[in-house]
Amino acid sequence: MKTVFQFIERIAPSFLRYSLALILLWIGALKFVDPSPVRMLLSASLPFLAFNAFVYVLGALEIIAAILLFAGVWVRYVALLCLVLFAGTLTIFVIAPGVTGFPFLTLAGQFLLKDVVLAAAAVSVAAMDAAKQTYNQQIVQIAS
Repeated sequence: MKTVFQFIERIAPSFLRYSLALILLWIGALKFVDPSPVRMLLSASLPFLAFNAFVYVLGALEIIAAILLFAGVWVRYVALLCLVLFAGTLTIFVIAPGVTGFPFLTLAGQFLLKDVVLAAAAVSVAAMDAAKQTYNQQIVQIAS
């Protein structure tokens, strides 16, 4: 079992980062295929944002974030952007509880609730990247 856990420990940061990137890429691309589900959700909660151009901007941000995560570029900052995106989605629970059916969740509420886990993943990715950079800086200081 020790070998299994060592393997898991070694792949966990990359696996989480790539998983988050894949989800962002997919949900971002779907906004370009059909923006109407997101627009309808926005019209019921944040009507001033319920237009296609806004949905396309969200989709573009998600796709750009996914690409940067896949590439391993600016990881902690991209993860913070993701946290902002997921927090924005979760504000619908506060702003429009009728849409989410809180505490007895509607299908829309169940769909939105996944963003709690995605936000936790984004925080973890940012923390792991920051820890990696701190470790690398300490190694450089020791070597010099």
